[in-house]
Amino acid sequence: MMPTQDAERQGQVADGDCAETQDQALALRRPGNQDQTTDDAHASHHSGHPSVDISENPPSTSQQPPTPHVASGAQGCSAPKKMKLDSPAQDAADCCEGELKSYYRGKGSFVKVLPWEGDDRKHIMEIYTKLQLILGKDRVMLTSYDNILQLKTKEGELILIAVLTGLAGRGKTTLFDKMAYDWAVGSSQVLQKYKLVFLLKMHALEQSSDLVDAVFDQLLAKDTSIERGALDMFIKKSPGKVLVLLDGFDELMTTSLCESSFGSILEILSGKVLRGCTVLVSTRHSHIDILVSDKLVQEPFTLVEVMGFSRKDVTEYVNKFFKGEPDKAKGLRKKITSSSLLSDLAASPMLLLLMCVLWKEDCTLPETMSRLYCDGVLYIFKRKGLDSKGEVPKVMIEIGKVALHGLLSPDQSLSFKESDFEPSVLELALKAGILTRQRVRKRLQTHNSFQFIHKTFQEFSAAAYLQSLLEADPEEFQKILNEIMSKGAIRFEYLLHFCCGDNEACTYEILKVFQVRCQKKLSFKSKMGQLALHCFFEGQSKRLPPEEFIQSFITDEIRIHRHDRHCLNSVIYFVKCVAEQTKGSGNKYLAKVRKLYVHFCKWTWFIEELGVTMCAMTNLNAVDFRDVEDIAKLLKDLPNLVRELNLSGNNLGGTAALWCMHLQQFKSLTKLGLGICSLNGQDIKHVAESLRDLPNLFELNLFGNKLGGTAVLWCTDLKQLKSLTKLALHDCSLNGQDIKHFDLPNLVELSLSGNNLGDDTAAIWCMQIKQLKSLTKLKLVNCSLNGQDIKHIAESLRDLPNLVELDLSHNDLGGTTALWCMHLKQFKSLTKLDLRGCSLNGQDIKQVAQLLRDLPVPNLVELDLSGNNLGGTAALWCMEIKQLKSLTKLVLNSCSLKGQDIKHVAESLRDLPNLVELNLSHNDLGGTAALWCMEVKQLLHLRLNLGYCNLTKQDKKHLLKSK
Repeated sequence: MMPTQDAERQGQVADGDCAETQDQALALRRPGNQDQTTDDAHASHHSGHPSVDISENPPSTSQQPPTPHVASGAQGCSAPKKMKLDSPAQDAADCCEGELKSYYRGKGSFVKVLPWEGDDRKHIMEIYTKLQLILGKDRVMLTSYDNILQLKTKEGELILIAVLTGLAGRGKTTLFDKMAYDWAVGSSQVLQKYKLVFLLKMHALEQSSDLVDAVFDQLLAKDTSIERGALDMFIKKSPGKVLVLLDGFDELMTTSLCESSFGSILEILSGKVLRGCTVLVSTRHSHIDILVSDKLVQEPFTLVEVMGFSRKDVTEYVNKFFKGEPDKAKGLRKKITSSSLLSDLAASPMLLLLMCVLWKEDCTLPETMSRLYCDGVLYIFKRKGLDSKGEVPKVMIEIGKVALHGLLSPDQSLSFKESDFEPSVLELALKAGILTRQRVRKRLQTHNSFQFIHKTFQEFSAAAYLQSLLEADPEEFQKILNEIMSKGAIRFEYLLHFCCGDNEACTYEILKVFQVRCQKKLSFKSKMGQLALHCFFEGQSKRLPPEEFIQSFITDEIRIHRHDRHCLNSVIYFVKCVAEQTKGSGNKYLAKVRKLYVHFCKWTWFIEELGVTMCAMTNLNAVDFRDVEDIAKLLKDLPNLVRELNLSGNNLGGTAALWCMHLQQFKSLTKLGLGICSLNGQDIKHVAESLRDLPNLFELNLFGNKLGGTAVLWCTDLKQLKSLTKLALHDCSLNGQDIKHFDLPNLVELSLSGNNLGDDTAAIWCMQIKQLKSLTKLKLVNCSLNGQDIKHIAESLRDLPNLVELDLSHNDLGGTTALWCMHLKQFKSLTKLDLRGCSLNGQDIKQVAQLLRDLPVPNLVELDLSGNNLGGTAALWCMEIKQLKSLTKLVLNSCSLKGQDIKHVAESLRDLPNLVELNLSHNDLGGTAALWCMEVKQLLHLRLNLGYCNLTKQDKKHLLKSK
């Protein structure tokens, strides 16, 4: 279930257990009774749990059977125990455990399912909402919150701090409420190791707040018998038995952190105190960079994203809400799935509940978040009969003035005094349920506190006031807008969204400020750029943004990478508006686009919309689509002037017949990438047939497709591509028999790396390679070749007059050079030889260098010997290297070289007139610079790489002197 924000604000927390702090939440709650107090510390469950509300919770999608209700019990310890006079700390912990469990059971027992009508209450386990929890950058789906508490470091230590982040209303608060409840009733085995579980609302905390003080203010009864000092002693002596749940870091009553002012709560997060304590802290995305920083949370910690509902959960939720009304349920589901924006918003339990309520009313839904909130507010007032005489806008603007002041105040006020509001307006807001009133206490002092039912409704109200200012006082509007941007636009993302909502004038002014103050940060991939586009979408304006704003996004190169649905919706809306409103001027913006990259955007609706806008990119010549849906649709809509097309990384296996015919339209195509596309032999045949009539195609990349044993199907068709000169077939599971079919006389560059062509099979296929007379570059990296294979290959390649680059790296050739290096003498044009990681020894290098020295025309300019174990052998081969007069680059990184080796190398290389680059990185040379730095000094104009060589300070001094 998704309860609204609790009423405890500015360190002021409800006196009682569960007084109806949020019962009236959203007035999308039960009618009436907005004025409540919480004097009884542990009220019964019938007055204890806030109603399910639009802020965080509603009908459930949980399949778990309800746990039998446990009565909340009396005040104080749930089961009084005989005091142990010699153990006051343990007694305090025992008593605190009892009070906390009683509190959580009472708070979490029963909630309202339909808060706007009747008094329907259900047990939390009947209506608890399942949530999607995603772990870290790898996006691993967790099965439950238990996983968070069991994760360990590489060293096997439990990770004690977890940061839970997510958009507003996605269920972060509910998740913590459920954890506290499960601990109280004993339904989670993982939680039972904790003696004490403290669930604290951070909107009631300051940066100086103390843990024990917060526990007494927020969780324990006013007349508790627990002694503070004794409880503090237990926590300090047994931190491993304590779990702290900090809900809403973004609502902390401090916007500027100062370490010297930290109380014990923030010191726990920073690891300065209670290091054995387990802490879970939730926050909006906007505050993650403040929370995870040098001042607070540092590695190791767990990062979890609370995603809200999955599509399956949305369906289940809607069906439960409209139980007995299948037609309405079906209509709402269809409406949500038909809209990319509504589908995204429906992942929020809070907003899905609002959708259900509005759909129940008249079977319609708005298309933006601003309109959704606007309709929700109007519904609230209408349900209470308070929507006459235009009262709603006036009330929202008046309370919005207070709301905005609170959001912009240094301590971010989310709780207010009665005197902050005009009396008649306050009365209407309370009756409607937009505001709630509660009797709260802090350090034994009690008073009335007023809060909005959810922070987003405070932001919505503040936006209503800000919109009114643009007309009433434009100067004040600009002043406040500049203050918002100065404090950080990302922190106020919802306020800015709502301020733009259906207001063309506000939208234009806000986008102007984005352009002036954040110009360098505006792009499709930046957070600031995405926020600006969200604002433009919410405005639904017919007026384009300022020209400079458009030009910040629409450049000669557009990259759309790993955007979520919300971002993609705003991106495509912006691009479509630019396309539609500049038709008459020849699409003056989009016609500038030359390159388009779209990666990891797997939504068909987006691809369809993108296809429409690409037609306006009349000068587009390079396109890269990776891991996207509906390739056929994209290819159909692409301008036919495209010259470079990369479709690598899409799952196209067995489907080529459906889309390859569209390739025929690209008469200017020069490069085509189809790597890692799960293509089979028949697919390649279809592709090759479609490419036959493309006169300019010279490069085809098919790497990473499993094509072993299929070359006979498609090589003949590839031969028809008369302009094809560059072919990449690495990691394609090819074998020697496949290579025999390579009758491709025009090839200039061929990559066969990563295919198993060894085990003495080279004799089968190397004669075919011999026929490729135009070949200049050949890559045979990691092909399981042995010395005998290389012998056959070298014999075949010596007749290729144009071969300039040969890459044999990562084949096991140690001790075999005598078999094949003599043939290198015949490579008349060879300029680059790569023998990385070939297990060569010093004697091997000597033989290779001797043969290279005797090339009829000394053309070798690059020699890569990295990754071979040559430590202590330089004296054997460096004099031969000395004879390679044309050498410009020598790579010897990761060769286990020692100081004496470097001395020999440097002495030999100083006579090479053309050498400009020497790579010695990743050799352990610590403490040896004195041996060789003077020799290195003689290598004038040399680019020297000594990275990761474990050089000491003394070594560096020697090198500086030698400069």
